[in-house]
Amino acid sequence: MTTINKKVLIPIILVSIFCFVVYLNHKNFQAKFFNKTGENIDSLMIGNTLIGKLRKEGHTEYINFKEFAFDSGFPYENVSGKIKGKTAGPYFWSDCGTQRYSLSDDTYQFDIKSEIDLNGETVLYLAPHNRKMFWE
Repeated sequence: MTTINKKVLIPIILVSIFCFVVYLNHKNFQAKFFNKTGENIDSLMIGNTLIGKLRKEGHTEYINFKEFAFDSGFPYENVSGKIKGKTAGPYFWSDCGTQRYSLSDDTYQFDIKSEIDLNGETVLYLAPHNRKMFWE
């Protein structure tokens, strides 16, 4: 039976500990969502993440995202779901896009809100928690 040389084992252990510490400290974008639509939302999707069902006035726990889109300081991820069996799509409010950016290491809270668009369809959007968007 062979034994591992201590000169080889110690660096392996140190590298393993270092990798584990880096892994634990690596933080993704984390967001908590509050349903402020006044209705239950089924099949809720935010960005590419399926949230599922969110009761009216309910909220999620913090959810990890690799990154999260913003425009001019406001959340700009696609939000969609079903309200009363009808699809509610995302509300796109930005025309230009020059102020768009993504964050990958932060923690936020957002309200999910709804509006009726010019076509009479229900649309969903995100707003900073307990704050109004500039058009409200």
